[in-house]
Amino acid sequence: MPKERDSYSLWFSMAVLLLIIGIYGFLHSPFFQVQSIQANGSTYSPEQLAEIAGIEKGTSLLRLDVDLAARKLEQEPIISRAAVYRYLPDTVYIQVQERTPIAMVPSESGFFGVAADGTVLGRLGDGAVNLPIITGVEKGSILVGNKNAGELVIASMVLSGLPRAVRELVSEVNVMDRDGLKVISRSLVECHLGGPGDLQDKLDVVATLLPRLDSIPSDAYTIVDVSNPKRPVVRKLP
Repeated sequence: MPKERDSYSLWFSMAVLLLIIGIYGFLHSPFFQVQSIQANGSTYSPEQLAEIAGIEKGTSLLRLDVDLAARKLEQEPIISRAAVYRYLPDTVYIQVQERTPIAMVPSESGFFGVAADGTVLGRLGDGAVNLPIITGVEKGSILVGNKNAGELVIASMVLSGLPRAVRELVSEVNVMDRDGLKVISRSLVECHLGGPGDLQDKLDVVATLLPRLDSIPSDAYTIVDVSNPKRPVVRKLP
């Protein structure tokens, strides 16, 4: 009996070992190598996204670090969120959410887009010249991918706080003086916001007054002071 048990244990151990080797070989076989890369939500091609994420065709799908790939994608200024999924046996699916420019900021080499969170995007083409301009920003802050420029963040908050229809009336947001923020319409109605305190309350007043004032033809320069949103003041200058 002991010899039979020893023989059975030996065969069982060998079978388990062969099974493990077989599973390992199967999981690392070409059957589970990345062959197809699909993507959604991006202006980049799947191949461009894969290159940014460090994903190469022929690599093992099972050993792919999808979290690391997503973090690499999110380092790209235009990509705000990314997720990478495995689909057995050979497909990688990339889902991204991109930032879009809400304004533009001038620099020595042209106009750069600015996203709603203040991130500096790439240089804009001629088709985006109708976006509001952010002025009063230090030139050194205008670097693609920069997310920490306080003036750009404030200006983006101003524009994001306005309804889209009102935002389309805006020509300029001036942030040179943080205690003297200004929103200037395309018909040169100038809204003085004061500092960033109670910002949304001020923007709600601007959203109410600006469309009315902007629609009235006037030879006078109009200033709307909403630094105290409870008592806005409208002045006409000759």
